Amino acid sequence: MGEELAKGFALSTAWVDGDMESWAELAAMWINEDALDLVGELSHIIGQMASALALIEGPDCSPEIILQQLALEAERPPSDG
Repeated sequence: MGEELAKGFALSTAWVDGDMESWAELAAMWINEDALDLVGELSHIIGQMASALALIEGPDCSPEIILQQLALEAERPPSDG
């Protein structure tokens, strides 16, 4: 799980930074399936990250809460800072 989380973090960081060239390069190296499989793999990685973050946050947090927060963040426009 650690390697998948590291890959997911690297992909997420490239995406958030708007570095689509790096994101595409990392995705091509690590995920060798078609586009639908890529979505499934990324969904799996995000689910694992949400579960790990929920454990860190404590008993009042759940993976669902983390995923809801991610969805809210994804809807916000990127910040200038």
